[in-house]
Amino acid sequence: MITTAGAVLHISESGVERDVVLGRQSYTVGRAADNDIVLLSRFVSGRHARIEPVGQGHRIIDVGSRNGLLFAGQRIGERELADGDVIRIGDPATGNFVSLTYHNAAVATATSLRTAPSRFPLDPADPAITIGRVGCDIVLDNPQVSRFHAQIDRTADGVVLRDMGSTNGTFVNGQRVTTPVILKAGDVIQIGAFKLVYNVSSLDRYDQQGALRIDARNLSRVVTRNRIQRIILNDVSLSIAPREFVAIVGGSGTGKSTLMKALCGYAPAEQGQVQVNGDDFYRNFAVYRAVLGYVPQDDILHRVLPVQRALEYAARLRLPADTADTEVQARIMRVLTDVEMTPHRDKPIEALSGGQRKRVSIAAELLADPSLFFLDEPTSGLDPGLEKKMMYTLRRLADSGRTVVLVTHATANITQCDHVIFMAGNGRMVFFGPPVEALNFFQVTSGDFADIYTKIEGVGDPDHPVVRQDLQTEYETWRSANPQAQTPPSLAELWEMRYRNSALYQQYVVGRLAATPADPPAQRNAAAQTTQRISLWRQFVLLTRRYFDLLRQDRRHLLILLLQAPIIAVLLILVARSDALTGVQAQDLIQRGEAKKVLFMLATVSVWFGIINAAREITKEQAVYRRERLVNLRIGPYLLSKVVVLSGLVIVQTIILLGIVLLKVIFPGETGILLPPLLETFITLVLSGGAGMALGLAISAASATPDRAISLVPFALIPQILFAGLIFPIEGIATPLSWLTISRWTMDALGASVDLNRLCNLPNTDDQGSIPPGCTPGFLETEAAFNHDPAHLVGRWLVLLIYAAGCMAIAAWVLRRRDRVV
Repeated sequence: MITTAGAVLHISESGVERDVVLGRQSYTVGRAADNDIVLLSRFVSGRHARIEPVGQGHRIIDVGSRNGLLFAGQRIGERELADGDVIRIGDPATGNFVSLTYHNAAVATATSLRTAPSRFPLDPADPAITIGRVGCDIVLDNPQVSRFHAQIDRTADGVVLRDMGSTNGTFVNGQRVTTPVILKAGDVIQIGAFKLVYNVSSLDRYDQQGALRIDARNLSRVVTRNRIQRIILNDVSLSIAPREFVAIVGGSGTGKSTLMKALCGYAPAEQGQVQVNGDDFYRNFAVYRAVLGYVPQDDILHRVLPVQRALEYAARLRLPADTADTEVQARIMRVLTDVEMTPHRDKPIEALSGGQRKRVSIAAELLADPSLFFLDEPTSGLDPGLEKKMMYTLRRLADSGRTVVLVTHATANITQCDHVIFMAGNGRMVFFGPPVEALNFFQVTSGDFADIYTKIEGVGDPDHPVVRQDLQTEYETWRSANPQAQTPPSLAELWEMRYRNSALYQQYVVGRLAATPADPPAQRNAAAQTTQRISLWRQFVLLTRRYFDLLRQDRRHLLILLLQAPIIAVLLILVARSDALTGVQAQDLIQRGEAKKVLFMLATVSVWFGIINAAREITKEQAVYRRERLVNLRIGPYLLSKVVVLSGLVIVQTIILLGIVLLKVIFPGETGILLPPLLETFITLVLSGGAGMALGLAISAASATPDRAISLVPFALIPQILFAGLIFPIEGIATPLSWLTISRWTMDALGASVDLNRLCNLPNTDDQGSIPPGCTPGFLETEAAFNHDPAHLVGRWLVLLIYAAGCMAIAAWVLRRRDRVV
């Protein structure tokens, strides 16, 4: 690039770089050969734009082109250029760009224009100064800011800052404000993407949207598996400037995702430091949580919902509670436009193509207008055309004011990025810099970035062609430093040595890191609180509505669950006797057995309903849960939303089951213990199903996949059969084991309600005093498990409730423990 004084237009087109010196005359830009600046791409119009001198700088004007001019990701008609401005001509159909970068030291830099502070004078006579998104004295227009976010009061003790119940919090010197804080000169107030520096007479506002840089130093991480330690991130240092689009590439298992998760704070490095605009990112993670966007490999929205509705739920969970419906709809329309998905807003997500689903996931992250954007394999599984369009979309997002970092295996469209990071074996960074420089560094003459993969993986044997051709000096240096080594180094280690000794490393790593802003002294020893102030009730209501919507939308799955009850009930009445529970016939041992069989089937079926309804409900949405948990999702409201909706399903199933069984089986007409026997039976079965549901949720929380959860269901159901007390007598060691089964307590409660002992504690003779065939004289033995008294029944109900609460506690513990496992 030309670095002499004057204006220079740097043109990047189809991987070809060139510079044009701009004088004080006008220039025409287009595809036609008679233009002053000729561009070769077919999507450039014959007469596309005009560049005119303005003062010491220049202005660019669209002259009616088809694809227009893009600045900051948006189409423009004209713009007075600042030093560092990048104008792009893009083709949405193919995903190609032509980039025009303006350099002119005589005019203000684009960075200085973006980061120059706005000053808000503080009137000494004003007792209260409000800060918020709308209608406040100081307006911070960003969706992460609450409508009335904070307030500065003048009191007898001094100038005091109060947080007014904001969703994403107010921070002073990296510490969240939970009680009024007296401000001192130089204090840094951070609200969303804004920094406000208190200077006694004013607040200096720095808008960090589009101005966040990431500086990483000496990042390392080691994992231990089967007592063997393995380095998955090896002393990586780099610096990413604001609005840059950076790709992390490399083979499988080279540490790409590990590096990205370390940079975004999702899984911090064990050693090293990450700074954002000079702040310790890990220690102040809560400060930057709201400006962080993260798209994992899996879809982060429920596929059965339409795009619009899924984004509405995501917006309600992520945006401040005081965001109006009109604001929510406006944000959704904006993000759908940004990812070019507006025509598909009413389609179910599952009906979209892979690339479209990725765009919807990106849209969900854009709702909160993040300044830092991380994506893990967003192009995975896409065909080459869709991959190019995805890269086109991400390039526009970076231009619009976001620092974008993605992990990818694909390199066909890597030239869309500003910089590329090549990772190789054992988490080594073997290159960081512009994509074109990577081809030169690795001495790849084909122009195919995929050829770099073959040169950086493998063992650096001295006879290896890559060592002989490219790495002979590095190998000799390594051998001198390790004369006793029995095994040769990896190619990754040699390439890492070559890169660290290169001018590229000095320019793109050492030089950039040297320009890192100083860490504010007030923040060095302050670890920011990580909790957000959210309404648990509001989150519970939203999650319950969404889960009900999900269940309703997945009609096939819902139909299968609802059909269980009538099918099982019909099968039961085919084999049950109508008087099984009433004892109309002779009161004998056979009658007692018939009653127990019916109650046993009701008990085990209710447990079955609960477990099978819930066993997949957490594990099937792990990707959605983890991403929302990283934002602000609370475990309590999340689990309770499942409980409420699934309890409703259990109640419906129980009504259907009992309704059909009543068509044949007669329930006792006598008064029950507390309520009519049928109503007590209904309550028992609902509690039993609820306990089964809680057990199913615990299984689901502990399972890595839905298939694994379903495979664990038999281990939960078989004990319900064995220890219910019908098939086998419960004695010895089986007694304490039966206390851990739901069916045992359900059988006790059902038997008490229908008064099985009433059936079994009568003389076993007929009306004429004769002993029926097969019976013995005397009275049948009563069972303490079926005592017909209130304490007995209520005690069993309480056990079922405690059992359910215990399972829910286990599910919550497992989910919380997973927060620490990545």
